Amino acid sequence: MTAGDAARPEVAWPVEGLHAAIIAASQDPIYFCTPDYIIREANDPYVSIGGLTREEAIGRTVQEVAGPGAFPRRAPYLETALAGRVAVLQDWVTVPGQGRRFFDVRYQPVHDGQGRLLGVAAYGRDITDLKKAEEVLRLYESAVTQMSDRLSVVDRDYRYILTNESNARWHGCTAESFRGRSLVEVVGEERFASEIRPWLDRCLAGETVEYDFHDMAPDGARVVMDARLQPFRNGDGEIEAAVVTLRDVTETRRLSERLERLALQDDLTGIANRRSFETGLERRVAAYRKGGSKGFSVVFIDLDGFKLVNDTAGHGAGDRFLQDIARLLRQSAGEGVEVARIGGDEFGLIIDTGEPVAAHAICSRLLSAFEGYRLSWEDMQFRSSASIGIASVAADDAGARQAITVGRVLQWADFACMQAKAAGGHRIVAHDGAEKTGDDRKAEIHHLLAVERAIAGDGFLLHSMTVIDLATGKPVMREVLPRVASGTGDLHGPSMIRATAERHGLMRAVDRLVINAVLARLEAGETDGLPVAVDLSAETLHSQVFAGQLIDRLERAPDLPRSLVFEVSESALSRMKPEAWNLMADLRGLGCRIALDHFGRGVAGFTQLRANAFDFIKIDRLLTAGLAGDPVKRAAVSGVVGLAEALGLPTVAEYVTEPLHLDILKGLGVTYAQGHAVSRPQAWC
Repeated sequence: MTAGDAARPEVAWPVEGLHAAIIAASQDPIYFCTPDYIIREANDPYVSIGGLTREEAIGRTVQEVAGPGAFPRRAPYLETALAGRVAVLQDWVTVPGQGRRFFDVRYQPVHDGQGRLLGVAAYGRDITDLKKAEEVLRLYESAVTQMSDRLSVVDRDYRYILTNESNARWHGCTAESFRGRSLVEVVGEERFASEIRPWLDRCLAGETVEYDFHDMAPDGARVVMDARLQPFRNGDGEIEAAVVTLRDVTETRRLSERLERLALQDDLTGIANRRSFETGLERRVAAYRKGGSKGFSVVFIDLDGFKLVNDTAGHGAGDRFLQDIARLLRQSAGEGVEVARIGGDEFGLIIDTGEPVAAHAICSRLLSAFEGYRLSWEDMQFRSSASIGIASVAADDAGARQAITVGRVLQWADFACMQAKAAGGHRIVAHDGAEKTGDDRKAEIHHLLAVERAIAGDGFLLHSMTVIDLATGKPVMREVLPRVASGTGDLHGPSMIRATAERHGLMRAVDRLVINAVLARLEAGETDGLPVAVDLSAETLHSQVFAGQLIDRLERAPDLPRSLVFEVSESALSRMKPEAWNLMADLRGLGCRIALDHFGRGVAGFTQLRANAFDFIKIDRLLTAGLAGDPVKRAAVSGVVGLAEALGLPTVAEYVTEPLHLDILKGLGVTYAQGHAVSRPQAWC
């Protein structure tokens, strides 16, 4: 004892009060009860479970506070403690405001100084988080033990920390025997160094890796294994090991390979399908754009008369016909030519040459083979023929290479095939845009890009030309003309747009865009009230989808048709099918007017012109240009006027460039005129 201790006065601590303070300060539930279960002390964490205050709980029995549902589970543990032994209960308890919580409760017998039993002290501890962690660990251990995948954890020294039963059985060992064992010892030094260590090192550097490898199963069977390696990090984020999962994917890979083959093969004919065809084309386009290809050709083949086989002899005969054609194509196309079925009765070829002559020679050989084929079915015989379209992509400058796309080449071949079909079939048509070279080819690409940009979203600029009545000089109509800006900012007019769109199969898209813009302007009332004339190509006239949309739109706006004049080129008449004539009749029935455009460019107009099909005849520039000094042209114009009068139709002279010509045309009986002599094109706004 020090002097300081001697000087310090002795304090008499109130022991009972101290015990009560300690109990009250505890965050865990605590209570003390007598042998007859009467609670003599308790803290708030305990009494709050029963929804009571400390004052309300003290003096009541444990049964009253715990409730009749919970007390029967507590009673055996209280009895054990009252018998002088410590008892421990773990159980779920519903805590107000916290839900179900898992508690570890220790029931401790309490004796006085003489060893007499005073009662039981119960100490509770919330171990919910520990319980959940144990449950997760138990489930994880169970899953790891029972999983069919082979799972191991390998440390940085390439030794097993653990492995599961599946992997142990594979090697004929126990899981316990793997602990601390070197991976090199298990798989062999050579295989470890060449096949395993590079992947493990990548994983231990922080990368999750996955790869397939071939292995030998315990029964001697060759199998394909999928290996997945994931970094295992400690609490500080440091990589301590690699978690290795091995899965037998032999059947999965076989099925995948079979499905991939089926996905690239046509079920009926056994040759490549459209997906395979386009995949092959994508490879060639990519190589071409990088400069690693001298070019290639794409061929579309549309069988002529296939519908006759199906309709006459049935689908069985049609299937046999297609199978024979596929076999014929493979035999006749030659080495290095990919053959595919790309549609119902459509086939495609990819030829590894960009030379149009070479591609044409192969197609000529195919056409000859078709001529020699006959399908005999029951008592019938069917001939074969085809419409063939070729798009050849030859070596060119870097700018042209970058403009080549899969979609564009397919479009060229498809359009060439359509032209062959429209010309009567049994012929070959080469896409002329693909045959251009040098500066012409570069200009073609620039024009195509400009038109495609307009279609894709930029839209066309709309200009208008005024049409006047030659008798009064007053405006009677405006023709709307699309224009498009090039990359240099120059404006290209309808002639370039039409020529480019026709060569590349884009006329329907151009017509749809321009006509929709015109209709929108008319619907909004943003015009001067004069009728508006707009071109309608033969391709668009044959589109049933467009026809339905246009008729529906005009029927919903009954005042609109009176303001519309659709212009159809004379050159389209010879190619027009009944559905095109029907659409024109439907438009006129709604109140629209139809003008026969570019009349006089050929003789088709005289042979195809139908009474009561048109409302105007527009005389082509070939007859109106240089009119003053050419008596033959004046006679021709006079003849057109006479024909129009016989049909009861007014005439419109196009491209009138000289004011002098206006009087000449008036004298020849022409009704209306347009051109620079009347007014130059102006923005239509």
